[in-house]
Amino acid sequence: MNKKILVYLTGSTLVFLMGLALFFVIKHPTTKRPVDIVPVSLKDSFPLDSQSNAHLLKAIGTTVSLLQEKPFDSVKVLGKTVSQRALLNAFLKLDRRLKQGEGLEEAISGIFDVYEVLRKGDEGKLLVTGYYQPEFEASFSKTDEFNVPVLSLPPDLIGVRLRDFDQSLPAMTLWGRIEGQRFLPYFKRHEIEQRFRETPSLFKPLCWLSSPVDLLELQIQGSAIIKVNGKRRFIHYAASNGRPYKSVGKILLKRGFLDKKSLTWPKIRKWANEHPKVFDTILSQNDRYIFFKWEGNGPLGCYGKVLVPGVSAALDKRLFPPGLPLIVKLPLPRLHLDGLNWLRARSGQPISLFVINHDTGSAIKGPFRMDLYTGTGQDAGSLAGHMKQRARMFLLFPKSKGE
Repeated sequence: MNKKILVYLTGSTLVFLMGLALFFVIKHPTTKRPVDIVPVSLKDSFPLDSQSNAHLLKAIGTTVSLLQEKPFDSVKVLGKTVSQRALLNAFLKLDRRLKQGEGLEEAISGIFDVYEVLRKGDEGKLLVTGYYQPEFEASFSKTDEFNVPVLSLPPDLIGVRLRDFDQSLPAMTLWGRIEGQRFLPYFKRHEIEQRFRETPSLFKPLCWLSSPVDLLELQIQGSAIIKVNGKRRFIHYAASNGRPYKSVGKILLKRGFLDKKSLTWPKIRKWANEHPKVFDTILSQNDRYIFFKWEGNGPLGCYGKVLVPGVSAALDKRLFPPGLPLIVKLPLPRLHLDGLNWLRARSGQPISLFVINHDTGSAIKGPFRMDLYTGTGQDAGSLAGHMKQRARMFLLFPKSKGE
């Protein structure tokens, strides 16, 4: 496939790609107001007792593996320098101390320096949303009940990694298709759906769901457990069509179908099921389309590691390196949360969570956005669907002189 790309991509196309890359360099995420990070005392402010120790240890082990497999050079994080080696050594120490019975708060204070992230004008409030691993009943063949396809990667979808052409270009992939000797953007959502209806052989469905709302939820969450005749399989994000994402919730709000207080996933799902034809027209306004693949386990973050409920978080990967730890302090939504085995907290109360950068997302842009992975099942989905919390954000940097 790479040889074909090199044959088809003409000089003018390469100029276009490099120009586009320069645009993205210029448009590298910045903040409208200056961002400050201020050293703070961990012990004075944040009792860390809301998470399961087993989940913390699992997430730390995942992070050690991630940092060993995906080394990176020293990088600047909001003005502070952090290296892969320092992060790895810090997590090895943290793992050892927790297994020796030391408390999380005490262990963190001996290994990391804590900085609160502030932004002039709004105290740097972080917006925390949630995502989870849904479960769907499905069929491997189309039936009257299961008639919404989950599509695998189409053969004409091509990913072009800019650094394959020039190492000075951003580490990003453009998704498109070849037409003659031109490399063009891939088809929009409604075009993909129309092409599938007209020529099904162009695509290969992995399975069939019972509702377009289920498909949208799968595409938003990026992974799921698919249940066919009682057997469970993991399905996961493979690629997108490269088109920009437009929030269905924001379209519903703009057109007056839902008010701001109703923009939770449970209420969006309820409205969509009650108005299927209108929902289809609204969904077609979101040009982005996600293709999937089967996996042996899940859910997987963008770095290829299984996510850990309550600890794994998605941040803007252009700003934050993999494995970076944070503390976030936020109020929980008032919900029934007994089914969440990672959470030791009551509904509605303020909590502090130790989280780690294990993932990213198309809607996670800038230093003040985070998606928290909440787990699998109904309670995890309810928490993720209602979570839209403002939080205080604290970055943890390995101490320059450790034990």
